[in-house]
Amino acid sequence: MIEQIDIFLELQQIDDNIDEAERNKKTLPLKMKKIYKENLEVKNKLNLKTEEFKTLQVKMKRVELDLKEKSNKIEKHQEDLFGGKVSDIKELKQLQKVIGKYKEEKDQIEEDLLVFMEESENFQKIIIGFQEALKDKEEKYEKCKEETNANITKTVNMVNSLNNKRKKIIEKINDIRFLKQYELLRRDKGGDVILLVDNAICPGCFLDLPSDVVYHLKTDSSMVICPNCSRILIWRE
Repeated sequence: MIEQIDIFLELQQIDDNIDEAERNKKTLPLKMKKIYKENLEVKNKLNLKTEEFKTLQVKMKRVELDLKEKSNKIEKHQEDLFGGKVSDIKELKQLQKVIGKYKEEKDQIEEDLLVFMEESENFQKIIIGFQEALKDKEEKYEKCKEETNANITKTVNMVNSLNNKRKKIIEKINDIRFLKQYELLRRDKGGDVILLVDNAICPGCFLDLPSDVVYHLKTDSSMVICPNCSRILIWRE
């Protein structure tokens, strides 16, 4: 019976290793997903700033056209003013007044254009920053993807190897009743279901064990099923 106990304990250790490997396999892609999410956030910010920059460029284009229009009007009125076409004093004063008004408007447009140019420079710096950040994130994502795929492959191979080991261990078990109980408990409760006992309390459910159960555990060097939680118990000297 001692030999069977050792086999069951070895089986449990293999199953623990398989469970841990399966958990790791599930968590491996999480880092990759995190980097992908960060990548997407940077890409969205880049797209947003690019659209805002395009809108600003359209505004600048309109302002530049307005500036050109004002300059043309000033030039035309100055030609009328100094070209000798107008000789009436009142008309000359009116032309001067109109030219002065256009110059004020032109000055304001030039100021607005300078503000837009500064905004344009800031946008370009921000966009370049996002482009560099996106490139860095994409490189990190590809590297993480390669590492994740390699680790998943390694884990799958390890699980396959452990399952082969498991099959060989099960072939050595001759107590089918305990094997079925073990498989059932492993599926329903998870974790270790074969527990070592050194007193009259089950370490699985923490309830008192009947005296006859404790007796068999101590004297028979055998495995006993806990009457409270159905876990398999082994006496530990």
